[in-house]
Amino acid sequence: MNQITVRKAKIDDVTGLSELFIDFIGKESNLTAMKYQVEIISHDPNYYVAVACDGNRVIGTSMGIVCYDLVGNCNPFMLVENVVVSPEFQGQGVGKLLMQTLEDFGQKNQCNYVMLVSGSNRESAYKFYESIGYSIDQRGFKKRLMKQI
Repeated sequence: MNQITVRKAKIDDVTGLSELFIDFIGKESNLTAMKYQVEIISHDPNYYVAVACDGNRVIGTSMGIVCYDLVGNCNPFMLVENVVVSPEFQGQGVGKLLMQTLEDFGQKNQCNYVMLVSGSNRESAYKFYESIGYSIDQRGFKKRLMKQI
């Protein structure tokens, strides 16, 4: 194993990201659409898609989105999505590196807090988030607006 590095995702990472997401959602992603989205996101300062790499291989990812807020001091908050680490690298600190990268991004953008949702049957994910300082603060709700293909 090489030294694990974390950096911002690039178009060249799309194939590696797609492979990670197969483990995450159980099916392949649309590579053309993903390339398009990575291109857009890479120019939006409110997004940070982090990739963890073992050499040139993408082994993990997470995405942070800075969201404007109108409450209190009106500082933004950050939404975290698509936190995935390749099964063979889980438990080796990769997830912590990814989340720390996003938290640094959130602090740089003066976010008041980080918000994320994890699937209802992902006990190991809950333990991971709790181990890095996250708590179940409130009840979360999610409503799907588009049918998954």
